[in-house]
Amino acid sequence: MKKELHIAVLVMAAGASRRMNGIKQLMPWKDSNFLLETIKTVEKSNAASVHVVLGSNAKLIRRECNLNEKKIDVIVNPNWSNGLGNSIAYGVKALLKKLPSVDAILICLADQPLLDHNYLNSLINVFENNSCKIAATNYGKKIGVPALFSNIHFQHLSQLEGDFGAKELLNNDELSIISLEALDGIIDIDTKLEYNELINRTNAEIKP
Repeated sequence: MKKELHIAVLVMAAGASRRMNGIKQLMPWKDSNFLLETIKTVEKSNAASVHVVLGSNAKLIRRECNLNEKKIDVIVNPNWSNGLGNSIAYGVKALLKKLPSVDAILICLADQPLLDHNYLNSLINVFENNSCKIAATNYGKKIGVPALFSNIHFQHLSQLEGDFGAKELLNNDELSIISLEALDGIIDIDTKLEYNELINRTNAEIKP
């Protein structure tokens, strides 16, 4: 019988979102905000556990999102200002201390509000049914997150630095990577203009 993999999700939400002119994780979205809706999406997927990496404004975000009451596992990176790569590394190391036998880690961002749990399940299915060690998202000119990494890459992930995330791994042609085409809903929201366009687009789509 095929072993069921323990796939843990790291939701990256540690940045200061300086270009947003506000706290991006708390931007209003659907019934709550970007971070909580991302957590809801991930919880609907076939992943086994969910872990959130905070940094900038961690206390405020934890309080506003009631993460303690919701029993969400929160990892706070004190060195979040060193960039996304550093926060991924910190998150991976903290996660592995709690769950040393985890088989794979799915890295998601808290600023992709249109992300759908069905897409995450597609990534998981591709990963489980192929010999690939990484299943990632193909944006046309680049490969990015959401991305799923097998345990053979945990050491490399735990050594990342800087603000380039996992690009070093995702753009390595020598690695076994399968990528899925990014859906229209997988967009990053980095600025207030992009946020306003998202709201306008969403409002236009739900009008009769």
